[in-house]
Amino acid sequence: GMTPIAALVASFLYGWWSNYSYKSALLFAAGCSLLGDVLYALALPCNSLSMVIAGRYLNGFGSARAINRRYIADVFSQRERTAESAAFVTAGALGMAVGPAIAALLGKIEYSDKFWTVETGPGYIMFGLWSTFFIATLFFFEEPERNFTKTNPKPIKDPKFELANGSSTNGSSANGERKPLLLQNGSQESIKSEKLPSLWTNVPVMTTLVIYFVLKLVLECLLSSTATLSAYYFDWDMTQSGTYLAILGLLMFPANLVIARLSLRYEDRELMMGTLLMMLVGCAGFSYYGLGTYSVVQYVFFGVCIFLSTNALEGPNMSLLSKTIPKEWAKGTFNSGLLATEAGTAGRAVGDLFISAIAYQGFEYLLDGTFVPLGILVLLTTMITWKYFSKLEPADDDDSD
Repeated sequence: GMTPIAALVASFLYGWWSNYSYKSALLFAAGCSLLGDVLYALALPCNSLSMVIAGRYLNGFGSARAINRRYIADVFSQRERTAESAAFVTAGALGMAVGPAIAALLGKIEYSDKFWTVETGPGYIMFGLWSTFFIATLFFFEEPERNFTKTNPKPIKDPKFELANGSSTNGSSANGERKPLLLQNGSQESIKSEKLPSLWTNVPVMTTLVIYFVLKLVLECLLSSTATLSAYYFDWDMTQSGTYLAILGLLMFPANLVIARLSLRYEDRELMMGTLLMMLVGCAGFSYYGLGTYSVVQYVFFGVCIFLSTNALEGPNMSLLSKTIPKEWAKGTFNSGLLATEAGTAGRAVGDLFISAIAYQGFEYLLDGTFVPLGILVLLTTMITWKYFSKLEPADDDDSD
């Protein structure tokens, strides 16, 4: 539980930091992950539980999701955000595919060194990957120019962010597109001096945050239960369950490609309803005992439905949140990236606690005890989304000054 707790705390820091710089925040996050992986890898040979806890905490503190989501919301126009958000989720799915695949490979290796074992190997591998990321960010990441600063609130003209069909000075184009948030007029001081509108009465924002919480809760329960359920029902070993998770992650590439294409024809709210219904079907089928037996085909098919729907839902949901959050919040510390990360991390933390509580009663209760309540929760979320469907769209003056 240390990783999600640390991520919850770190998101506030990165929400504030990204007001001024993305690059330095990314480097700091990578540095935390580097140190955390080293401590985690050395904890076993050093026989230190404290090093395990510290390593996990630093790994969580190095979570850069809030920065990445803020970057997408700030740099890309409204029309581009759904596709770019889907690409962000796809990159995360690549990590989900590679991680279990590496774990499966490490499980096949025989070890004679106490410093390199199946438990410590992932720490060293992640240290190498984060080192590569740190160096690449340091030398190749370019900080985007901001249209508002503390001392110079005058607009900065940056042609690479101009929309192809032209746009006006307030960020609106003839067909309703918007400029990226960073290129809209206003200063940090003016944004801070404005009275923040309430988010509790903002239906689209609150709905998307609820969906974030639910989708991460369901996804965490699915992934965390895979090794236990597959071993209990089908006698799968770590290699088989790792391979299954790797295949799940790879399926996100075509799935999010479809979402990116569909975003050009359908609104975010329509894509959200479709994926919510798919998630509901997945949860219902995953825990259904129609013939008194539970088959591999049923487990795999409906597990794929849950995994694809939760990940595909994140793209349009993140896009809609960035389009509907008030400008005063979007340009401040409590921006869409921070709020989405907090809601998602809270969902993961609750998912870990929930599935641990069910498993404590016995593995025979894990399937129904977990996914029947989740199915009911997804049903309620779908009903809420349908009830407020007409309000789940960006305001006409969302990005205007």
